[in-house]
Amino acid sequence: LAGQKQLARTSKNPGRTRKINIFSVNNDSFYMVDLPGYGFAQSSKELKSHWAQNMTEYFAKRKNLFCVLFLVDSRRDIVEEDKELSIWFQQLGLKIIGVQTKCDKIHKRDLKKRKEEQAKGLLLSPEQMVSTSSDKKIGLDELQAHILGIIEVLNATIKQS
Repeated sequence: LAGQKQLARTSKNPGRTRKINIFSVNNDSFYMVDLPGYGFAQSSKELKSHWAQNMTEYFAKRKNLFCVLFLVDSRRDIVEEDKELSIWFQQLGLKIIGVQTKCDKIHKRDLKKRKEEQAKGLLLSPEQMVSTSSDKKIGLDELQAHILGIIEVLNATIKQS
């Protein structure tokens, strides 16, 4: 998304992000924030609990936060924890873009059905979901377009105020 290959570190093991990582985009016109995940993270219950407390505070008190990229592995089902988090984000008034990751790992004929199922599970429309693969560079232009569309709406709203 940022056009820099080594900007953020990745790992084969989920749950390696331990801190809040902030990335400036487009000469500080906005920021992207990478947060510790949940769910499949291979971490202790104590550490997950600590993350949950910090993330609750982060999302509830961050007044300039307007959009969440909700990453879900295209190969797995949406679980209750995902649904509850999506509901909470929506209650906070945040825009959500559902991002299906690893879409190159499932057959193309199954992708549309998975997108519809995952969108429904997150209480989103399929149009709010983007199928991506960072390995194959699939869907990144569409994801950027979604983000820029939300920023344009936000800027128009600010100008009207």
